[in-house]
Amino acid sequence: MTDALPPTVLYHCPCTGAMRHSDASNEPAEKRSKYSADTMQSSQSERPPVDSHSALFPLRVSTLENLYYCDDCSSLRCTRCVVEEPAGYHCPNCLFEVNTTSVRSEKNSCARNCFQCPVCTHVLSVVESSEGERPFSLSCTVCCWNSREIGWEFEKATGISAQIERLRAAEDAPREYSALLDYWRTVQRVSAASTAAAGAGSFKQRLAVSNTSVVPEYRTVAGSSDTEQARVAELMALENADYVPYTSDPRRNEPQRIRLHMKLARRCCSCHHILIKPMPKAQATQFKIQLMAANFLPTITLPSRLSLKYPPQSLEGPFAVGRALPVILRFANPLYTEMKVGVSACSPGDVRVEVISKQFTLPPYTEPWEYDDDEDDDSSSDLHNSSSDQRAGIVDRHGNRVAIQLSVTPLVPAPNLVVPLYITCSHIDDIDGEKDRSSSTVSKSSSRAVTDSFWIYVILGSAQ
Repeated sequence: MTDALPPTVLYHCPCTGAMRHSDASNEPAEKRSKYSADTMQSSQSERPPVDSHSALFPLRVSTLENLYYCDDCSSLRCTRCVVEEPAGYHCPNCLFEVNTTSVRSEKNSCARNCFQCPVCTHVLSVVESSEGERPFSLSCTVCCWNSREIGWEFEKATGISAQIERLRAAEDAPREYSALLDYWRTVQRVSAASTAAAGAGSFKQRLAVSNTSVVPEYRTVAGSSDTEQARVAELMALENADYVPYTSDPRRNEPQRIRLHMKLARRCCSCHHILIKPMPKAQATQFKIQLMAANFLPTITLPSRLSLKYPPQSLEGPFAVGRALPVILRFANPLYTEMKVGVSACSPGDVRVEVISKQFTLPPYTEPWEYDDDEDDDSSSDLHNSSSDQRAGIVDRHGNRVAIQLSVTPLVPAPNLVVPLYITCSHIDDIDGEKDRSSSTVSKSSSRAVTDSFWIYVILGSAQ
């Protein structure tokens, strides 16, 4: 990492790192629920999966808002380790939903009256005039282009795509007829030359004439994919771009149908569990399934100031080498259940890190308007626990947030101080019982222990 980064907290996705997966995911839920200090001590011996001085460091870490969470694998997922698949197709202009089977037949374009202007690419509208047998045409409200300039006039205001196909077929028929005439004239000339040469000359001369008078294969001119491929191959074979004809596409001045847009669903690359699935309707902006990491893992931030009784925290630098720097990290619990968090530091060669509070508990998430009532009721208990929290390394508690303090000592000058931390969090996930189909009773709810572990990188200012 050569460029200086602003102070922030970045999360590491295990798909691109060399981190060894913990064996706790293969153990039973009873064993995984035990939060012991031995697990934290073993994690301290592990090295960070990504070197902060590597040029690939910005590509292997990301913010929590840009990561997904697979609840089957209990692991983070980034945009590079998910599988994308189409969840629906629609026209961006008329918002008409198109079936998956019709996308190929419609050539990934809207089959309704949605066209783009060939001059300014604005959406064309159907206008009506009182002259002629075909009073309807396509007009652009931006550049005033009209389809009457190319001879396109329509009988009805609906079904414009079908009428355009008929107009194109009528235009292609004369060109196809002229191509057929030229082809058969060539065939007659070749056959006449071969007949005249067959009556005189030696055998070798007649054989040479028969080899050179091979009739070429006929290819259709209108609506042929081979013709388009041959035209593209001819343009690609040109050595100088100045010789490319400006009017290489004969239909360049014709309005084109608007391309369809699609909504994407994303799956986990390991278990193919759905992470993101949008609503199929084009007007909907909600998601059926949305497993974002910010909804399952604690949000870790660098607060500039906790409250009025604490001085502001300046992390821009520069910091003195060999001098301890207090750094405050704030953990926020997004779940409605209590979460146990463990923090262990891995000191690289350029910085020394000391974690005072290695294990603490995050209260469950509570609605914001309930915080004031809870603070009034628990004011006496907060004063009693403030001294014990300070001895444990906890700086502040508020709602579902807990702030802890780290001691960071830079050892060498660097444009950024990068502090790798190994985070382990566990909570009890309540699973509601399913209702029995044969009776009206509801079975008792069950619970399971969920343990997640991941690496984070705390980016601080420069050290001099």
